[in-house]
Amino acid sequence: MNDMEGRKPGPTSILGCKQMSPGSAISGWHIPFNPSGTGCGAAMRAMCIGLRCPRLDQLDDLIAFSVESGRMTHHNPHGYCGALASALFVSYAVQNKPLREWGKGLLDTLPRALEYVKKSIRSAYENEEAWFYFPAKWEEYLEERELLDGTSDPKWPDNYDDPAVRDKIYKDDISSDGWPGRRGHDAPLIAYDALLAAGDSWEELCSRSMFHGGDSDSTGVIAAACFGVLYGYHGVPDCNHKKLEYRSRLEKLGEQLYHKSHP
Repeated sequence: MNDMEGRKPGPTSILGCKQMSPGSAISGWHIPFNPSGTGCGAAMRAMCIGLRCPRLDQLDDLIAFSVESGRMTHHNPHGYCGALASALFVSYAVQNKPLREWGKGLLDTLPRALEYVKKSIRSAYENEEAWFYFPAKWEEYLEERELLDGTSDPKWPDNYDDPAVRDKIYKDDISSDGWPGRRGHDAPLIAYDALLAAGDSWEELCSRSMFHGGDSDSTGVIAAACFGVLYGYHGVPDCNHKKLEYRSRLEKLGEQLYHKSHP
């Protein structure tokens, strides 16, 4: 948290960090269940887990790492399941899994994640009671796009290429509180929606995931991470990345993640 001046971290992330006890070797990173821990802070930082655990045989590790990294600050399934979604989608990108299958893959993975949470004992009852919302919102979205079975291309709403129409749908249909991308379910959902529509067009991805009236930095960073795995720098202007803050540090970490995941 020493480098957060002016960066506007979310209140749930701040609270979670304050509740941790780094000096405790066993459970210093455990925090209590939080009925309000539904934000997107866990989702927008979990993409690297998908790079660390990209293979099918690493799914259990991906679930554990994303859930635990998420509930270090957002101890609520509405929050930490967003971390699972972001990590899982990056792993799918590494696997070159067709985009139309990603949503179904997430729904199929969620029961496995719930079993992990129940076995971990910590606030198992509270987590199970709050579990329903995240999969319900995703199932609703996938049904509307006709993607529940993962075998067909998405069906788009009328005039969805119009940013004003799209913004209204983000706000009224996808968001839970009128601020699209703010929660753990809709930050990766809007990112996924943008990836489905944009293909390999960086400009279109930006338009759909980064330039809207909600929490656009959160939706944008998740979408961009997946885009980078799928397409690299294809169509990305140099000015978007050449002078990126901490670029050399990020490049080094990326190399380390690659070597860890490809021993």
